[in-house]
Amino acid sequence: MSSYILDKSYVIREESGVSAYRVVVATANGGEAKLPEWPNAGSILGVTVHSQTRQGGQVAVRKAGIVRVMAAGPVAVGDWVNVAGASGKVNAVDEPLSNSEPASYRVETVGQAETAAGADGDIIEVFVCFGQRIA
Repeated sequence: MSSYILDKSYVIREESGVSAYRVVVATANGGEAKLPEWPNAGSILGVTVHSQTRQGGQVAVRKAGIVRVMAAGPVAVGDWVNVAGASGKVNAVDEPLSNSEPASYRVETVGQAETAAGADGDIIEVFVCFGQRIA
């Protein structure tokens, strides 16, 4: 059962809209959101709580509390999660982002997993806690 503290409405700038349970990030224009462009993206606004199928439509974004989000792979309870890529899914921070990051690489966290995922496409609950960690 999900709980929430704060949802805020944003205009979606994606041409084909955005699915539910996806991380969205800020655009250059206030009040607008889009899917991230790369893994470990910053400027995180939150996670969509419903789908919005048209560009320019409004979507509710969970900014604080516990939210459902789609995983890109296995996540254990207690794992910190971050943006997995342009799909807006999340993965466990312990998963390598690539082979090129130094040991002190900064990771932009979405939050901490409250439930586990076994595979890509599983929906998990995450306690929203935006911030940075050193991987």
